[in-house]
This record gives sequence, C-alpha cells and structure tokens, in this order.
Amino acid sequence: MKIGVIAGSGNLPVILTQQLRDAGKQVLVISITKDVDESLKTLASEFYQFSIGQVKKIINTMIESGIREISIIGNISKDILFNPLHFDTKAIKILSRLKDRSDASIFAAVAEELESSELRIIDQRLYLGNLLPDKGILTKHKPSSSQLLDVEYGISLARKVSELGIGQIVVIKGQIVLAVEAIEGTDETIRRGGKLCDGGAVVAKASKFDQDFRFDVPTVGPNTIDVLIESSASVLAIEHGKVFLVEPELTIQKANESKLSLVVV
Repeated sequence: MKIGVIAGSGNLPVILTQQLRDAGKQVLVISITKDVDESLKTLASEFYQFSIGQVKKIINTMIESGIREISIIGNISKDILFNPLHFDTKAIKILSRLKDRSDASIFAAVAEELESSELRIIDQRLYLGNLLPDKGILTKHKPSSSQLLDVEYGISLARKVSELGIGQIVVIKGQIVLAVEAIEGTDETIRRGGKLCDGGAVVAKASKFDQDFRFDVPTVGPNTIDVLIESSASVLAIEHGKVFLVEPELTIQKANESKLSLVVV
C-alpha cells in the first residue's frame, strides 16, 4: 500500500515516513518547505519538492501515483498567507472560501478540496502513537506545589486559547500569564515569557477539545527543552494524548540534566 505525505518543516515528517516504511508501506513525499530534511529524499519511494501554493500540482501528483490516503504533517508557517503571489488557481479557490484566517477555517477548506479529489487525510496519531506519553511526571525533578498549581491553571488556559484559534501554549508564573502564543510559534512565546520574570516559569501546551488531528498535533521535543533552559523556565506541561513528544529519551535526558520538570496531565 502506498501513502502520501505532504511534509512541512521539522522532524515529524521524517519520523512518520520512517514509521510508514517500517510498517511495510511505500511513501510518496511532497515537501512544501524550503527547509526540507535531506533524509526524506532517501526514505521516500517517491520524492517531490513543490511550493505550498501549487495545490493543483500536489493533488494531481498524488492521484497520478495512485495515492488515496495522505498525511499532512510538519510545521507550515501561516505567514505564507501574507504572500499569496505564488498561489495557483486551486489555492486561491481555497482562500476564497475562508470565513477567516484561523487554523480551523484553513484546515476545513483544505480538507474539502482534497476530499473532493477522493484523497483521504489520516489522523497524524494513527502511525505515531508512540509519541504520545503516558500521564505523570516524566523527569527526576518534580514540580513544587505552587508549580503544580501553575500547571493546572496553565493547561486550562492553553485549552481556552487554542479554542479561540490563537495558539496552543501559555507561559505563566504564580498564576500570572506572561505570554500567550500567537503566530510567532512556541519557541518565541517561551522566550517572550521568560524575559518577563526572573526564572521559574511554567510552560503549558494543550489543544482544543475538537482539535483536528489530521492537520495538527501540538509538538514538543529536545529543541523545546533548549529554549526552556535559555529562558530559565522550570516546568513544561503537556496534555495527555494530544501532544507529541518527539525524541522522548533525548528530551527527558536534557530535562533531567537541567533539573527541569516535564509533566503530562
């Protein structure tokens, strides 16, 4: 069986493609970012590099190769919406159907276009369940009682922020919100929050209750820990079953070495 992968940036497309290969599947990969991981070219049975705006070409390539199931995975920056000059007619058609520029509206319009071409989008978690850690404290260093209160508060706020289509992460300390994610992404949000306190912040990442996991699973990993260290944060809290932890062994090792707490709630 052959599966298509539309790959953004980051290591998730590589991890998924490897998992699919291990499951005995052929994988056609279309990279839609300039920051393509070179290993994708060797892992894929077929590899193409297109612009994110070449929607017609992406769909036709999948259909002509006999693809019926696809995964859209990896980071796709929304700032592309501010530069639509290279969009083809199908991309413009998708944009014209948007009631707003929220993630939910964009995903719904993309799904409608792909499904009209008989391409089924699979849940990213289908082949990456091993990246969803069990509940509990994953590190040797445990949060203090006050930090656990911030974890509970932070996860609750992160869910609400995600509901509004703003972002998936908040930075808090002592029940005070220091930063809320917008278009800048996780790392810059953590850095911004870290500048507003003298260390010890709690970073919480969650998803909305009806998150469309075909398009987006919130993700943390070793690079997140590096930014936490840089920002003198103390705790990273993620939502159980809804946030990927990539390279878990390395991530936990880095957290332990820096006396950070990693909590799944």
